[in-house]
Amino acid sequence: MVGMDSTGTNAGDWETVETQVPAHWRDIAEEHGLVPAKVPAQLGAKVTDVRVPLGTVLYRVGTNCSLKTAAARAFAGEVTDVSPVAVHLWERKLGPFFASLVAEMADTERKFAAKRWAGYDIVVVDASVVSRPGAEGTTARVHYALRLTTLRPVQVEVTDDKGGESFRRFDPETGELWMGDRAYANPPGIAAVKSSDAEVLVCYNRGTLPLFDIGGKRLDVVAKLLAKVRKPSRVREWAVWVHAEDCEPICGRLVAVRLPADKAETARERLRREQGSEVTAESLAMAGFVVVFTTVPKEIEDWIDKRAIDWTSDPSMSPGV
Repeated sequence: MVGMDSTGTNAGDWETVETQVPAHWRDIAEEHGLVPAKVPAQLGAKVTDVRVPLGTVLYRVGTNCSLKTAAARAFAGEVTDVSPVAVHLWERKLGPFFASLVAEMADTERKFAAKRWAGYDIVVVDASVVSRPGAEGTTARVHYALRLTTLRPVQVEVTDDKGGESFRRFDPETGELWMGDRAYANPPGIAAVKSSDAEVLVCYNRGTLPLFDIGGKRLDVVAKLLAKVRKPSRVREWAVWVHAEDCEPICGRLVAVRLPADKAETARERLRREQGSEVTAESLAMAGFVVVFTTVPKEIEDWIDKRAIDWTSDPSMSPGV
């Protein structure tokens, strides 16, 4: 424990942390009702500096150690004598503080303000897997919806390993734009969002999201992209319809851009590694594009041409399936 300071971390490590967070991080901590910047030692409090719980919790997160180990480390470093339960309570109390801190660091309130996104409140969805100690494979799957302006959860649901990713797990509201990766690109999920008078933006998945023209004819998206989207970085779009059960066809837009040659090859290399001998010519062709489907009407604003494509410009988001 040589070099430990009052945070329970190495002094140099804590200095590095402080260079990465807003200078007024203590004020943010005060706003969340955490330990004041300094508490007079004569009051006999175990924790007199907000850096103590921060350092202990960050150490636990960074090392993935147990609550008992984190508490023992704080004691061994002569920082404070707390129980594993106290460390757990710190984690629960620090959650909102960390959310505010990250939101400010990422400047999400400005970047994702509704006025910058045609009036829509942006919500993103995803899922993470959890495995209990000693388990082989997935124990549970955590499905969550996150509001981008605040990085706060809108909804969270935990299922077993068979719980699939779907917009249908959530309750969209009017005025929201729900974003998801290609796992969420399917007719039932899109219909569920539209039935709540919200809008959708998803990475296109040719395997799960059949698209049709106004006459009801199935579109060959691969052929259309190869024929019509020839120059890198030039955005093209088409009106398309999604056919879901028990509802009218849903009108939307297919928006595509061809990747530069180097990024397209990077995406294809990733696809070959993931699918091996099962990779198809169509998948390799699709890996050269970034394609999204959205129900946001064209007449609202052309924001999608820039922001939506920027959001999915990473080759790893390319719909090579």
